[in-house]
Amino acid sequence: MRIEQNPEFQIHLQKLQSKEPLFLETIYSVGNGHIGVRDSNPLQGNNPNYVGTPGLFVNGFYDYYPYKYGEKYPNYPENNQVINRLFDPRFIRIIVGDEDSAVDSFDVETVDKNLDMQTGMLHEIFAVTTPEGKIFNLIVQSFASLQELNVYGIRYGIVPVNFDDNVEIIKVHDYVNQATNQVANDVRVDDVKGNMQLDFIDDNGQPSYLITTYKSQQGLILTFQASEQMDYFKDDTNHWGYRTKYFAKKGTQKEFEFLFSIGDIHPLVNARMYADQYLSALNEKVRDTNFDSELMASAQVWQTFWLHSDVKIGGDPEVQLCIRFNLFSLNQSAGRNEMTTIPAKGLTGNGYGGHYFWDTEIFMLPFFTYTQPELAKKMLIYRYHTLDIALKQATQLGLKKGAWFAWQTINGYDASAYWPAGLAQVHINADIAFAIEQYYEVTGDDEFLSNYGYEIIVETARFFMEYGNYADIEGKRRFVIDRVTGPDEYSAVVDNNYFTNHMAKFNLRMVAKYAERFENTELSRKLNLSAEEIDKMTQAANDMYLPFDKEKNIKLQYQNFNQMAEVNLKNVDTSKFPMLLHFHPLMLYRTQVNKQADVIMSDILFPQGFDFEQLKSNYEFYEPITTHDSSLSKAMFAIAATRIHKDAEAYRFFSQAVQTDLQNSHHNTANGIHAGSLGAAWEGIFYGFAGVVNNAEYFTVNPRLPEQWNSLQFRFHLYDSEYRFTIYEHEIIVELLSGKGTKMKLAGSDYNITKEEPKQEIKY
Repeated sequence: MRIEQNPEFQIHLQKLQSKEPLFLETIYSVGNGHIGVRDSNPLQGNNPNYVGTPGLFVNGFYDYYPYKYGEKYPNYPENNQVINRLFDPRFIRIIVGDEDSAVDSFDVETVDKNLDMQTGMLHEIFAVTTPEGKIFNLIVQSFASLQELNVYGIRYGIVPVNFDDNVEIIKVHDYVNQATNQVANDVRVDDVKGNMQLDFIDDNGQPSYLITTYKSQQGLILTFQASEQMDYFKDDTNHWGYRTKYFAKKGTQKEFEFLFSIGDIHPLVNARMYADQYLSALNEKVRDTNFDSELMASAQVWQTFWLHSDVKIGGDPEVQLCIRFNLFSLNQSAGRNEMTTIPAKGLTGNGYGGHYFWDTEIFMLPFFTYTQPELAKKMLIYRYHTLDIALKQATQLGLKKGAWFAWQTINGYDASAYWPAGLAQVHINADIAFAIEQYYEVTGDDEFLSNYGYEIIVETARFFMEYGNYADIEGKRRFVIDRVTGPDEYSAVVDNNYFTNHMAKFNLRMVAKYAERFENTELSRKLNLSAEEIDKMTQAANDMYLPFDKEKNIKLQYQNFNQMAEVNLKNVDTSKFPMLLHFHPLMLYRTQVNKQADVIMSDILFPQGFDFEQLKSNYEFYEPITTHDSSLSKAMFAIAATRIHKDAEAYRFFSQAVQTDLQNSHHNTANGIHAGSLGAAWEGIFYGFAGVVNNAEYFTVNPRLPEQWNSLQFRFHLYDSEYRFTIYEHEIIVELLSGKGTKMKLAGSDYNITKEEPKQEIKY
């Protein structure tokens, strides 16, 4: 198989506006959901004299670090969880004559970089100059395999430019806590370094390691092999590696390749006890193969991904490239083992400590649910594996029953040191239930609902019954949920946040929706779910208080939001954005200023009975008071703007959202990608310009393409079928590619897409 390079899938260095080194480290990261490797200066290694933050991240491999509080109250998290930064597998030591890159300061200049998103391969050229003025080109190719998730490959090519001399190549990784050189003055960046131990495993015939953490008690095995022309050796400090020495001639290239096999995460006791067994399995993954073979196998998986998940935009090449980068990065970040999901920065950096948030379920998971449902299922099962912890957390915090999922976490336990903008965002419980319902509605996966999904729906609903209560409001008995923080983190610890209450209402109703199906089953007995409890949940949903300002005809973000101080954002110095970095939280919490979409999110997730004027009122009230300091915000406003026919604003918001990372619009891509924003941009296309409405009686599409686009094409799965949609300004072409088809409402009319009539062309 040979894959031709398509320029529409290439991220060329010359075409990027920013050439800032740490930004490039993020953009040119490669990963596969199990591992992520930041791009780096390949001569840096553990040398702090070079500026850079290289490293290998393994999804879910973390350690604890104690929090220090000025005033610590009961049940505050004792520890933070921070993803570990393992040694940089890109590191290579090069000796030219008597000059050693590990000792002498070689000057490394980036000549070119290109990321081929069709194959997942990164190709780079560096111009390296020794202190004595010898110049050589260092060519580096690397990839993280999507076929074998444990495999990472790297190949070096050395081309002398102005000398003939002896060159020695040494590949030894004798450290594990990767040194970095970066100054971070951003509360969103967790620059805590790893605290791990590395033990060489002798007598394996290739460098092999047991890497263990201290407090989290995790361990993994890692090994790598070299191409045949290199010698396996032990250095003076008893560290194993590879080396070779040869006479290099000017203008002649010599290549060296390595395949890493990076193991799964195990409890420390198992990692030590079964090290030989785990190592043997890892050896098999890189034995009797080579760089090109593994790259081609991985590239085939990437081809399949693009076949089913690509979004093709006609007439807007800049946005086209950005959306492909977003989808590529999402796919690189998705946990695939049911024990992990997607960190907020993917596997491209340790921003936010490598934690998982609500971003996954609300912003990223829909893309996978519609295009790779089996992968979406695995990430939802991760939440099921943390359900017992969520149940325990609810009890510890004083509730009698229900599941209180962690706001930010790796292992399931909450790691929110600042709870007003963390654990108080109880909507995450309903967010997870919402994602489960959406997955089930799209796939019809009864086994998942029975084995995993319904139990989470019930336990999260129980949480809201415990956390909420009844109160008299405006002369009526209402179910209220007080002292919460909604999606807008500039309004913390409020009463009856509209988004939270609406999500909870949905969550509670889901229990009754599926209750009859599980009546008198083992699951119903396990849950001890009575008809009386279901009735109370249904009644609470019916009585849920949703704040509304009749005079302004807007859904109130929270009860009494209209009493907060007004601020004209046009009068705020632009250098004070994002505001969370410049103002005390209390100065934000007392105002009508939003960090991101909140009420608008509710309108988007629940479009049934769409009321044009209501959405327009909400949009026109909240947009001027929203700073969009969160990268999750603009794509949501783009969807809302599309639905109320504010086409210019919709495209402006969307184009800014889709370019968040490639254009570094939030000025912090250096810390890692904005994974939630990547997914939100896809939603901007799917729910916005394509006009898809989910959670309706059945699937509906009402497109409204931007004037900058000639066409839009994408595939998705629905029930047991796959479809391809091609949308033009006044035409929809829908094709059934596999499965039996279904009924759809397209541009306001009903159509039945079947095997007998697999293609429909609709004018609108």
